[in-house]
Order: sequence, then C-alpha cells, then structure tokens
Amino acid sequence: MVFDCVIVGGGAVGLAAACFLGRAAADTNKRILVLEKAPRVGKKLLATGNGTCNITNIHADGRQYHGTPTLAKRLLAAFTPTQAMEFFASIGVDCVVRADGKVYPAGEQAAAVLDALRLETAAYGVQTRCECPVTALRPTKDGFALTTPDGVITARQVLVCTGGAAAPSLGGSADGYRLLTDLGCKKTPLFPSIVQLRTDTAFVRAVKGIRVDATVTLRLDGNELAAATGEVLFTDYGLSGPAVMGISRAAADWERKKTGALTVALDLLATWETPALEARIAARSRMPGRTMEDLLTGLLNKRVGQTILRTCDIALTRAADSLTNEECARVAKQIKNWEIAVVGTQGFGGAQVTAGGIDPSDFGPDTLCHRRYRGLYAAGEVLDVDGDCGGFNLQFAWSSAYAASCAIAAAW
Repeated sequence: MVFDCVIVGGGAVGLAAACFLGRAAADTNKRILVLEKAPRVGKKLLATGNGTCNITNIHADGRQYHGTPTLAKRLLAAFTPTQAMEFFASIGVDCVVRADGKVYPAGEQAAAVLDALRLETAAYGVQTRCECPVTALRPTKDGFALTTPDGVITARQVLVCTGGAAAPSLGGSADGYRLLTDLGCKKTPLFPSIVQLRTDTAFVRAVKGIRVDATVTLRLDGNELAAATGEVLFTDYGLSGPAVMGISRAAADWERKKTGALTVALDLLATWETPALEARIAARSRMPGRTMEDLLTGLLNKRVGQTILRTCDIALTRAADSLTNEECARVAKQIKNWEIAVVGTQGFGGAQVTAGGIDPSDFGPDTLCHRRYRGLYAAGEVLDVDGDCGGFNLQFAWSSAYAASCAIAAAW
C-alpha cells in the first residue's frame, strides 16, 4: 500500500496536520497515516500548561519568537491565534482568553484537547500507528520510503514533525533532526529553552519550596540580557517558576558557550523604590521587642527575609534596634537586587522547548516543502523556531501544521 501522506510524529503538529489533511481529503480515496514512536500520541501535549493546555496567545505575531522569527511571523499571519481558536471550537474545544492574552480550553484540560484532535482524525479516516518509530527516510522515484520496525512504508508525501530534544521523558528526542540531516538538511546548534536555572545554592537552599513574586534579571558580566516579572520558585538546585523560565533561553545559550560570568538578580519588592524601602526598614527596626529574626517578617516571606539578612551577614539573634544606617541601606539594596551566580540550566530533561533545529532556509517559507525533495515537508519544533513561554510555541505548532497541510493537499 502506498500512502498519499505519512506524518512522522503524533504530537501537537502531527495531530493538527492530520485533522487539516483529513478534512481536505474528505470524500476522496486519499490515505493518510500518522506514525508515532511512543505507545500513544500527544504525550507532551498532555503536560502543557501543567495539564491545562495553554493552546495559544492572542498576542502571538512573530515578535515572541527566536531562531528564525521571520518564518514564525509569516506563518502566524497565514493562520492566526483567532483562526486557531476557531479551529478548536470546530472540533469541540471552546476557548477562554485570559487577561494576559493566554488562551485555554474552557474546561482547562489538556486531555480534552488531545481527545478532540484524536476524534477528528479518526472521523476522517486518518490511520495512526503507535510504537512505530521511523529509523530512516529516503527518497524514491515515486515518493519516499520510511523504514520502521513494521517494515518499509512508502508514501508520496511525508511531513516530519517529530518535535525537539526537550523533555525526553515526554518523548522528546533528536530523531527528526537525524532523519532530515541524513538528507542534507542543515541544523543549527540545539540548546534548551523555557528551563529551570541551576545557581549557587549557598543561600537558595534555605528557602527551597517557597514561591515569591519578583522581577528577575539575567546579567552577563554585569550587562542585562533579559528580564521578566512573575512567580519565582526556590529549589534545592536553584530557581524555577514562570518568570525564571521565561528568561532562561539566554542562560542556556550562555551555558553552551561558557563565556563570561552569568548572574540572576531578584528584585523581591519590585513596586518599592529603594529610598522608601530603606526608610520602611529603618522604621521597622524601631518596633519594640523585635530581633533581627523578625525584622522583615510581614514585608517578605519570613524565611526569605531571614535569608536576605544572612546574605548581608547580619545575625538574626541581634536586637532589631541595633540595625545601623549602613546595614539598613545594605538590606534594602539586597532586597532590590539579590544577585546569585548562575551555574547552568537543568538541560533538556527539564526544558519545555528546544532552541535551534533544522534550518528552515531549506524549505519554502509558505509551504514548508523542501526545495530539493518535492513532497518532503517539516513543521513545528523540529525547525529552528522557538517561542517565549505563554502559548506561543503551540501557536507555531498549529500555524506550521496548517501551512504544510495546505501545501500537501494542494499537491494532490
């Protein structure tokens, strides 16, 4: 049997493409097959948004992307976040837009999104084979031959959308890169993005498990690389949380180069100006019967406040009213700029996204069809496009799946 299209990868891109192609092939004899190496499709999709699935972001327009942002901008213009929401509504997933632009399924269940995608593909007769990795891909006179444990599968057209190397526990791997580089495609260096930071833990471990709102700034040799405001989670290895992971791409890029000294600075009271904070700390020191142990309690989380004082070499057993003007200024400065040395990241194992990938210049920017091998397409994270945290990567998944699917269907 010769398939009209084989989709390599049953993740977000592969399932969306299967839906688009299934609709395009309705009332025809076209044969579409999805090959997935895992026991089931969509495992990584189930984990997105901590199981709630941040489907897209209404602000996605290309500015939130890296690697090849011009490609992202082009594809997003052709299939917008609004169109993505309309598509999901058409398969039974109603969407809710939050104040920050993030879009979620109304039921806040990633499982519901996956079920809807699976049901749509099945309704149009798209076949799916799980536990069927593609180990080799070669062009033939009439299309392509795909080597699998089930034997060689032949197809007139092939869409490679195997995802990236991030989150191997959820199926991330370098398989797709190898399939395409074996055909001569160029690949840019890979590194993790949207990932936790490993830092000096001398004081961080004392507050592990605590979450705070803070402004986080990455600095390389004292120069700002990136900054974000939001939730920060202290861990036994360093820092996590949305604000940290949102700026982590720059840290991972530094990690692979290892040039210069990288630090992360926390502003624990971003709405306070330093002079006002210094005055408030001085006033708190004059409250009767207090020791340094409770100087910052009520202003900061108690353990965080105590840790800040330790970083300033102030003994917690001292009377609060013994705080000197110089110490008061030092504490205020530390609250506004707690600088911690960065050691690295948690790597692909902790990452949500892969930065780098297959150079899209080998593919048409509107069709994602290979310039040399007609009938070969690539989409999603396997390409050198990665987005910021907040639904941007899934929007690129939908937009790139749509572009490739339209081109595939047009060639039938």
